Amino acid sequence: MKKKLAAVIFCVLSAFGFTQNSRERLAIEKYINSMDPLDRISQLFLVNVEGSEKFLPVEYYGNKPVVPGGILLFSYNIASTPEKIMGFTDSISSFCEENSIPGAYVAVDQEGGLVNRLRGITGSLPSNMTVASDMNHERASRLYSCQARQMKLLGITMNLGPVVECSVPSNAEFLGKRTFGTFPVTAAYSVLCIRAYETQGIGCTVKHFPGNTNTDPHTGLPEISLAEYEVGRDMLIPFAFALAAEPSCVLMSHARVRGFDETTPACLSSFWVKDMLREKLGFEGLVISDDIFMDALNANGFPPETAAVRALEAGVQVIMLSEKRFLDYALVLMKRGQENPDFAATLLDAQVAVIWFKIRKGILALGKAPDGTLSVTGGESACKIPLERRLKEFNESRFGGSD
Repeated sequence: MKKKLAAVIFCVLSAFGFTQNSRERLAIEKYINSMDPLDRISQLFLVNVEGSEKFLPVEYYGNKPVVPGGILLFSYNIASTPEKIMGFTDSISSFCEENSIPGAYVAVDQEGGLVNRLRGITGSLPSNMTVASDMNHERASRLYSCQARQMKLLGITMNLGPVVECSVPSNAEFLGKRTFGTFPVTAAYSVLCIRAYETQGIGCTVKHFPGNTNTDPHTGLPEISLAEYEVGRDMLIPFAFALAAEPSCVLMSHARVRGFDETTPACLSSFWVKDMLREKLGFEGLVISDDIFMDALNANGFPPETAAVRALEAGVQVIMLSEKRFLDYALVLMKRGQENPDFAATLLDAQVAVIWFKIRKGILALGKAPDGTLSVTGGESACKIPLERRLKEFNESRFGGSD
């Protein structure tokens, strides 16, 4: 069964465009090794911040500001106008540049429907299920393209979506309208959604791999008890179709799956990250944990300091925290890397993956010297476009995609 499942999955995958060649890898490693050790380890965190007008770091290590590699915006970080949001994201770029810190990518949950951080700012964005039931493929693609363009102009780099889990009885209550629906519908609409966002320069984060149940991971540990063939049909095959559209990122769930790694939540499981997502499904992009402060982990024997280490060991490259403070966990990772050469190599691989994502999304760039030598340099950020032009383009996209 497992061999047959792998063969079916392989047939729906296309070649991914994520891997660096050896010269690019060497240039990225050289850049990482030139960084302050704290900046280097901070690349591995996606963390919430304070405020909505001007970015200021929450933590300092001595006199050094601590800035995560990725900044996660919640509703209270979203100002009341596009101009103010642009000002806030511009201030993140400016702070990083002024303090010689690699530019941070900015992420937001912009699934649509109830999970819509930019409601009232961008054009209308219905839930996945509403889009799939009310819009044809062309109209849905236009909707997502316009959303992505608006997000890019606001200074946002990553969308923590779409949900590409298809609806089955064991997860329907939890997912609600966040899913596109049944498998055939989910396969079609997830692909067009991902392609629309990625074409506009927004990194999609398909979630939650390998799946969920009706137990909310914020409050409990999801236990998937489907039969093996159901895991393949209802969970893995839908993700295989979504991954064929080449999303930048995959977000791991906290679920445990009977018969596949029964003792370990997926985001801490090398089976799910390395064996299944990487080897069987061929994904080469950025792998992100779900929030390690959720009770699915924290209340079940995996406190944040343990979960951070276990996730990196399993192959996750970015640790998501809903909290604003991550320095303690960064120092845990640094210490373990200093003590364990294998873990140090794991950290470097993850750091390379984050920097490569930033290069692919224009936050950083690979420059070439006259002799052909490659080096990592600053990229082209939205804040370098005059504000008046950005607002004009934003409004054109806002009203162009909500018909």
